[in-house]
Formats: sequence, structure tokens, C-alpha cells
Amino acid sequence: MPAKFGRRAILATGMAALAYAGAASSQTMPVSIGHDLQLLVSAVPAKGGRTLEVSSPSFAKGGDIPLASTQYGENRFPGLAWTAGPKGTRSYVVVVQGMLGQDGAAEAGTSIHLVLYNLPAGITSLPAGMTQLPQGAAYGPNVHGPAAAYAGPHTHDASRHAYHAQVFALDTTLGNAASTNFDALKKAMAGHVLASGDLVGFASKPASTAASTPIKIETGLLTGAAGRDPGVAVYKGIPYAAPPVGPLRWKAPAAPLAWDGVRKADAFGAACPQPGGEMARGMTQSEDCLTLNVWTGAAPASGEKRPVYVWIYGGGFIGGTGASPEFDGEGLAKKGVVVVTFNYRVGVLGFLATPELSRESGHAASGNYGLMDDIAALQWVQRNIAAFGGDPSKVTIGGQSAGAGSVGFLSMSPLAKGLFRAGIAESHARYPRDTELRYLSVSWRPLATAEQAGEKYAAEHGAKSLADLRAMPWQKLIEGSATIDSGVETGSDGKPPLFRPVVDGWVIPQSYWDTYQSGTQNQVAYVAGNNKDETGAVPETAFAGLRASKVPPRAGMPQTSVTVAQFQASARRKFGPLADEFLKLYPAASDEEAALQNNASARDNSRISTWLWGTLWRKGNGLPLHTYFWTHAQPGPSHDTRGAFHGSEIPYAFNSLDAVNLPWTAEDRRIAETMSSYWANIIKTGDPNGAGPNGTDLPEWPAYSTQIPQVMELGDRFAPIPVASPEKIDFWKRFYATQKAW
Repeated sequence: MPAKFGRRAILATGMAALAYAGAASSQTMPVSIGHDLQLLVSAVPAKGGRTLEVSSPSFAKGGDIPLASTQYGENRFPGLAWTAGPKGTRSYVVVVQGMLGQDGAAEAGTSIHLVLYNLPAGITSLPAGMTQLPQGAAYGPNVHGPAAAYAGPHTHDASRHAYHAQVFALDTTLGNAASTNFDALKKAMAGHVLASGDLVGFASKPASTAASTPIKIETGLLTGAAGRDPGVAVYKGIPYAAPPVGPLRWKAPAAPLAWDGVRKADAFGAACPQPGGEMARGMTQSEDCLTLNVWTGAAPASGEKRPVYVWIYGGGFIGGTGASPEFDGEGLAKKGVVVVTFNYRVGVLGFLATPELSRESGHAASGNYGLMDDIAALQWVQRNIAAFGGDPSKVTIGGQSAGAGSVGFLSMSPLAKGLFRAGIAESHARYPRDTELRYLSVSWRPLATAEQAGEKYAAEHGAKSLADLRAMPWQKLIEGSATIDSGVETGSDGKPPLFRPVVDGWVIPQSYWDTYQSGTQNQVAYVAGNNKDETGAVPETAFAGLRASKVPPRAGMPQTSVTVAQFQASARRKFGPLADEFLKLYPAASDEEAALQNNASARDNSRISTWLWGTLWRKGNGLPLHTYFWTHAQPGPSHDTRGAFHGSEIPYAFNSLDAVNLPWTAEDRRIAETMSSYWANIIKTGDPNGAGPNGTDLPEWPAYSTQIPQVMELGDRFAPIPVASPEKIDFWKRFYATQKAW
């Protein structure tokens, strides 16, 4: 349980923290409204010293208040929550005060940034971004005047100053005089405080950023923009290849074009053409889309050599953009990593194969233009990342879903050899005989099959030649491209997307199975994992809704079994002669039991499949290998319906919570700090273990073992767990042995 502080200890906490922050100049307290010599918790102590626990979804106790919650940023209220007051509580008062002195000295005084009074006794939280008060509550005076709304920190020097978010439980309500006069507020509160609490955060005046200083890369000079934290510079929309238009459509990426003058890299580039706007996040779409974005905390011309993380988005190889807020690189940049995201061609523009394209290529290959974009982006990083303070010899690539599949394919591609030293695959790595692999976007296609499908697609769009296809507007070309490949037998209704990577003998020389059996994958460290509520598993809170739903499952996706009839029919279709044994291992006599066993079997399958994948990977690679199982559900509307869904780990790994509009809690922030520290360590050393938040050691993440079937749980807990029981591992092994290797 958090320690409880008296009024002297509260001041001492501020003093100690400020002393730790280093020497600073004191700000002089103006003699005006919005300032007071004392912290209110010292001026009006609680009866008997009773305390409330106060937290914020935007910053941890003793942490930095986000720039967005200061007057240098968006002046956005950070949100507060507190434990309920004792019996007899009639109202709450919330006051935010900043310490003007360098050491919290009382004579330096305080600035007042928020006064809220007469909050109803039933209210124990205020949301981040609050613009409307609860009914009955009123504003008091702060630095912006009487009865004023939230005024964020506005420190006048670069030192870290303490800001106290104080909450008071009163046995009374206050009169209107409290709206204009802080002394009147104190007098009205005296003797009526039943309990109080204090959350201390820190803020400082933003330093000037490196973003406005032009840096030189191979194609010219450019400037960027400051991040939410001005210590991080962001460079957006940098071309890494020429626009793949006209005769360059369905060609390997060409060299980027140079520019004159200084390019202002402060806006994301267009998303690559894709059907629908959901995965493009409503952004403009254009074939001129091969751009990337860089986040760095390194100073220009500093000669720093920071490790680099290149992120590849998911989206089933049919959509996506490197500009998604979940991929915001600022959190990792603050941990010493240079982060790169980029766009690559998707759908028909990224993965069309035809005999004519194969003949034209010079390699008798076609269909992997999106993967060639990945390689071109990594080559650009090798040539240019030093200008951003990055070390081209310390590149890690990462991705989720189709992006994780790209990490896997690049690890198998001789064309990517030497371009990265580690890979992070979030929701991809599965045993090649696992039938679940077949309906995923990473279930590669043989070249001949892909060419036949490409010829058929061209004919359906009225094209008789490659010239016709290249002359066709992309808007017409992508019509109907979000379709499935119905010819792949998966043992379920799940089917892969039509446009996906191709084992072409050039970019991808061999299948998963043949690559791992021959040990010819690139020598890189690797991290791979899965999520609790994906590949057919859902949170228990979603069962009733799924049973009541009349909407059919999305085309190509496996159906979640939430009734006995569904569960048994699915088992018999998938397992055939092994179905009875499966149903004994996962018995269900009611719809509720069927839904629970659906989840249990789906999660066992994921963990066992990835563990067995590791046995193959290990044949040709002895570098660090770690696996994980993500279990935490995001807050907000998806919590009960989707749980720890496919991709839900991303903002925690990036520590990008401040870029994503959800009601994050203090627990979410703690998890994100831990998760992103693991990721930063992987990027720095290839091993997740080491220092975590505040310099403490992270919970030990055991390396993968072919002899010990375990996996590291990340999310709700951080500890190793068994992959599954021995009898279930044995069953899945025997089932996989009956299936074709992919």
C-alpha cells in the first residue's frame, strides 16, 4: 500500500525531488490572485491526518507531467482519481499548486493552477481533457483569474518544479466566496477537512529543440518538428524511394529524388492506396507514398550512435500506414532509441504477380513489391540514419500481424542480409504445420499460383496486358482487392487475403519449413509472441454478445465458437479422426463451457505453435531468442468486447499512450513503462533483460528453451508461465504432424 504522508513529509517530498533534479533558480511569487505562500494541504490539515490516495491517468507519482498538460502544450487537464472520503463526506475540493522555489522552500511560495470546489460526494475522478464540470461543482481562483478553468504548469526556467494535485474530502459544501478569493476558500475549509491526499508531478520549461536545425541526408537538407516532449525531434514524410508511378508501378523501388533548399519534414506522407479508409486512418492516399518518419532525441551533429528501431505496420498486407498514433516513437526515443516508421505498398499494388511481371523482372519473380519496399527503407536507414544520431550497425526491425510476418520474411530473405541485427514479431511466428498459419496474411503463395490469380484479377479489371494495368488509375485497380483466397484449405472458415507475399525464389527463396530445416535464415536475435484474445479467443465478457449477434463473421476470419454445437462442429472439421481426443481434452457440456474451451484451445494452440516454431528456428540460429504471451486489455470501449486483442500490446511496447485517446489508468502507464523498457533493451542489446523504469531491474524474462515449454507473460503479470500441460502439448504435436508443412 502506498505510504501516507503528513504535511511536513509532503513538503519534504517536493524538496527531495527538486534537489535530485539539480540546481535551479527560484521563481519569484507575484503578489496577485493565483498565488499563495502555502500548499493547501499544509494550510488546512485533515482531521486526524486521514489520507486519500490520488492518481492520474497521465503521469505517475513523482513523474513528469506531459507537455500536453502544460501551457507550453495543449493545456489539457491530465485527469485525476482518488479514493472515496470517509463517512460524512459531503463534497470534495481539488487544488493544483506549483512550487516556485528550487527546493520547495515555503518562502518561495506557490502558483495556483486549478481550484474546484463543491464536487459531489459521489464523484471520485475527473477525466483527462475535462472541459465540463460535474453538476454542482464550481471553479475557484487560479493564475488566470477568479473562477478560472484549468491552467497547466507554465514554469519559467528549465528546472523540474513540483506540482501538487491535492484532493480534500469535506463534511460541508462551500459558499460562493471561494470562487474569487483563495484566502476565503482556506477559511471556509478550516475545520471541515475529513481527509486529504496529494499527487506530486514535475514540469519544466521546454528546452529549445533540435528539430529546427537543418540536417543533411543524401537527398538534401531537412528540418523537423518538436515532439510533445521538446527534447525529441520528429521528421515526417521523408522520401526513401522515388514515387512508384507509371513505369515504376510493380518495380523494385528506385532511388529517392533529391531536392533543393531545406525540406520541411513536419507532416506525414500520404498513405499507400488501399480499399476503404479505416486502416489508412482517413489520410490522403496516393501512389507517391514511399516515405518514412524518424523520432530522435539525439542532438544534430552530435556524433551520437543510438540503436535504431524500424517498425513495419500490420494490416493484412491490404492496408495500414506508418503514421498511426499507436506507432508514435516519442516514448522509445526518450529511452535512447531512434525510431523509424514507414509506408510500403499493399494489396494489388504491393503483391500482384503475373507471368509478364516475372519475365520483366530479370529474376523470373514477381509479387513481393511491398517486401522490396521494406528492404529499400532498411537500405535508406543504412545510408542516412547517422544524420539523426542513429547507429546503422544496431538496427532492430519490428512489426505486428502482417508487419510481424514481414519481419519473418525479411529474416528469410538473402536480400535483407546484414540490414538488421534483431527482429521483433508481434503475433506471427507459428509452427509451419499449424493450420492457423494458413488463413493468416503471412501464409505465403507459390509463384505459379500467385501468377494465375494475378492474371485472373487483371482480366476481371479489363486489362489485357501489363501496359493496360500500368495505365489504369489506382482507384479502379484496387476495386475488389480486399478479397480472400478461397482455394486455401485451412480446416475452418478462415481464409487468407488474396494479395500477400510470394515464395518467388528471389525475395523469398524457400518456404518456412524448408528455410528452417536448412538453417538458412539470417543470423539475427529474435523475439516472438502472441496475444490472449486473438486467433479465435475472446474475453469472457464477450460471450453473450457473440451468441446474440446476427452479424456473420468477417469474410476469411475464423468463427469463435460460443455454443456447444459450434464448438463440436468446428472440432470435427478441423481435427477429423483426432476430434474425439480433442473434445476429451477440452470437454464442454454447455454453451458456456464450450466458449471457455474455445478460448483455452485457441490460446494453447498459439503458445504451443510458437514454442514449436522455436525448435525449428533454433536449428540454424543460436542468437538470443525470447517469446511472450500478452494478457492485458486496454481500457475503454474495447475492454469487455475485445480484451487483449490482436495489436492491443502496441501502444504499451511503444509507450505511446499519450498519442492514443483512451482513458489510460496509472496501471496502464506502469505496464507501458515496463513493456517499453523490455523493448528498448531488446533494441539496444538483443536481450529484453536489464534496467527498467527508474533504473530498477525488470522482472527476469527467461530465454527460449527447446527443453522447457514456457513463455513469458507480459501485461497483467510479468512472469514466465507454462506453454500448456504436457498432455495437451503432446496432442497438438501429433495433430500438427498430420498436416502439410507451409
